[in-house]
Amino acid sequence: MSRAIVDESRASREGRAATEIREPGLDGHGSVALAVEIDPRVQGILEGLLERAREIRPVLRADQAETERRGVYSEQVHEFFLEHGFYRMLMPLKFGGSELTVSAFYQVIAEVSRGCPSTGWCLSLAAGHSLTLGSYWPEDAQREVFGLHGYMISPASGGGPDAELTRVDGGWRVSGTWRYSSGAPYSTHFMPTLLLPDGEGGTVRHWAVIPRADFEVLPDWGRIMGMRGSGSNSIRIDDAFVPDHLIVRQDWAHELSEPTVGFRIHGNPLYSGTFTAFAEGEVAATSVGLGYAMADEYERIILTAAHPYVRDGSTRAEYADWQRNLGLALSRIDAAAAILARGGQLYGAHAARLVEGVEPFTMSRSTRLSGSYFVVEELIWEAVEMLFRTAGSRYSADGETLQRYFRDMIATRTRTDQWEFVAAPTATAFLRARGEL
Repeated sequence: MSRAIVDESRASREGRAATEIREPGLDGHGSVALAVEIDPRVQGILEGLLERAREIRPVLRADQAETERRGVYSEQVHEFFLEHGFYRMLMPLKFGGSELTVSAFYQVIAEVSRGCPSTGWCLSLAAGHSLTLGSYWPEDAQREVFGLHGYMISPASGGGPDAELTRVDGGWRVSGTWRYSSGAPYSTHFMPTLLLPDGEGGTVRHWAVIPRADFEVLPDWGRIMGMRGSGSNSIRIDDAFVPDHLIVRQDWAHELSEPTVGFRIHGNPLYSGTFTAFAEGEVAATSVGLGYAMADEYERIILTAAHPYVRDGSTRAEYADWQRNLGLALSRIDAAAAILARGGQLYGAHAARLVEGVEPFTMSRSTRLSGSYFVVEELIWEAVEMLFRTAGSRYSADGETLQRYFRDMIATRTRTDQWEFVAAPTATAFLRARGEL
C-alpha cells in the first residue's frame, strides 16, 4: 500500500489534535455548488438562502439524533425557515413569495440536506407544493390559501385507499387516511388526491387543498429504516367539506399542450410545467445533499482515524486507498449535482417553449426529466455505498452519523417510486413522440 503524502508533510501533521481539524462541510468553499442564475433578483435571493442554510448547518448536524427521535426537525429550525423565507421559495411574487426557479429551489434543498437529510426531505416535499398550487389552481384558491398565513406548508399524498367522498352542494365531503405525507408536522395545508366520478361510470384523479383545521396529523412516523426525521406522518380527514374551487382535475401531471392557469395568473413560465418533470427532483435534491454530507463525514473519519495496519501515527487520509474512495465519491456526487441543476433548467426551458407556442411540454420530455432525477439518486447511492463499505465497521454502529446517512439512502431507494418501474413508460413516451409506436 503506497503513501500518498510525502514525509515532508509529517512535521505539519504531527502533534495536531483531532479537535483542530476543521469540521468538513461547514464552509462556503465546500458547499454543493455556486449560485448561478440569469435573473439578478433570483440570484440575490438564492445566495442569501444558501448562506442561511450554511449558517444553520451546525445546528442541523448536532440535532440529527433528536430529529430522528421526534420524527421531524425542531421548532427552532422551523422558526428559522419561517424567518428567512425557506417556505416561500416557489410561492408566487403576486402573493408575497420569492418565485425562485426550480433549479434554485433544488440547490437550496441540497444545501439544507447536507446538514440533515431528513430535514431537507421534510422541507422539500412541503415547500415544493407552492409550485403545484401556483401552477394549477384558480386565482381565488391561490389567494385564499397563500393569504391565510402568508406562506404555505403542504404535504401531498396519493394514498387514501379508504377515502369516502360524498358530493354535496358546492363541493365534496371527504374522509380518509393518507400515508407518507412528508412535511405534515408543521403543515398549514394538505393536498390529498381524490378519485372523483368522471361522468362516464369511471373515476379521474383530482387534487384538493385542505386547511390544517380540517385534518389531523397522526403520530405514526419513525419506524422505517431511514429518513425517520422527515415528518412523513399519516394524515386523517374526518368528514371535511372541501369547496369546488379548492379541487382541481389532474390533467397536468405528464403533459401540457397549452399554458396553465398559473401562467395566465402570474405571467411566469415557472408556473406552466408538468408535475412529473418536477416531483422526483425534490427527492433527488435531498439525495445530493445527503451525498455531500456522507463525503463530509468520510473526510472527517479518514483525517482522524489511524491506518489500521501502520503504527507510525499516520491517518488514513495520507494513503491512496482512502483518497481514491473519497475522490471517486466526490466525482459521482458532483455529477449528480450537475444533472440535478440541469434538470431544473430544462424544466424552465420546456415551460417557456410551451407558453411561447413553440411546442407542447410532452410526456416524453416530462418522463425523461423525471428519469434523470432517478439517475441522480443512483449516482448518490453508488457514492454512499462505497464510502460506508470502506469506512470501517465501527462507523456502522447505532448512533454513528455514517450509519444514519446510509439508512437515509436506503429509505430513499426503497420507495414505491423506482427507476426500473418508470423506465419502460419513459421509452414508450419517447417512441410515441417519434411516431414509432
